[in-house]
Amino acid sequence: MIERHDKKESPRILKPDLAGEKASKLHTGIQVCEVCGNEYDKPLEVVVNGISHYFDCFECAIHELAPKCSHCGCRIIGHGVEASGVMYCCAHCAQHEGVASIKDRAN
Repeated sequence: MIERHDKKESPRILKPDLAGEKASKLHTGIQVCEVCGNEYDKPLEVVVNGISHYFDCFECAIHELAPKCSHCGCRIIGHGVEASGVMYCCAHCAQHEGVASIKDRAN
């Protein structure tokens, strides 16, 4: 089970060996956003399957990493639905593609 990290006064340390280092030593310099090319000194680092990706904002991260709905093509930034390995943003789009088993609401 995943435990939530609710105490904001003590951040999680993802790299314990760097926990005692000064912020200036941890800073790796300017990163370039993978989507828009903006050079930014405080990038978002998103690790996917062990590979780091750098973005200057959540919008760029979503544009690059969020799956697309197979029917309408919009980015799925919520839960979405999946049928036979195909992702849809909602039950409505899944139904338009012939998936009858997915419903918007349970009765």
